[in-house]
Amino acid sequence: MMENSENLSREIEWFMETLKKDFQIVIQISEIGLEATELGVDEVENFFVPQEIFTELPDTFLYELMVVDDEEGNEWVGGVAFYPDTPNWCLQVITKNSKILKRIVTLPQ
Repeated sequence: MMENSENLSREIEWFMETLKKDFQIVIQISEIGLEATELGVDEVENFFVPQEIFTELPDTFLYELMVVDDEEGNEWVGGVAFYPDTPNWCLQVITKNSKILKRIVTLPQ
C-alpha cells in the first residue's frame, strides 16, 4: 500500500495502484485531476460504457474521473462508474490517450 493511503479515496487509490502495477506508471496524488459527475447513458460514448453487457441499464451513472499526464505527455484517465444510489462500482476503466487499455465490469447481483 501507499504511504498515507488512509487519506485517499478508494477510487484514487485504485487508479494509482493500477497505473503502477499494470503499466509501471508511478504518480503522486498532487498530479491527479479529479472530477465527479452524473451523466446519462446517452451522454457517454458506447466504447466507454458498453451498453450491450448490462442486462439492466440505468438512465444515469455516477462517475469519478481521474486524469494525469505522464512524463512523456500521455494522458491517462481512470474512470469509475457507480450505479445510482449505491456505493458499488459497476465499471472501472483506464485509458491512455483516449484508448481503452483496461475495463472491468461488475454486474449487480
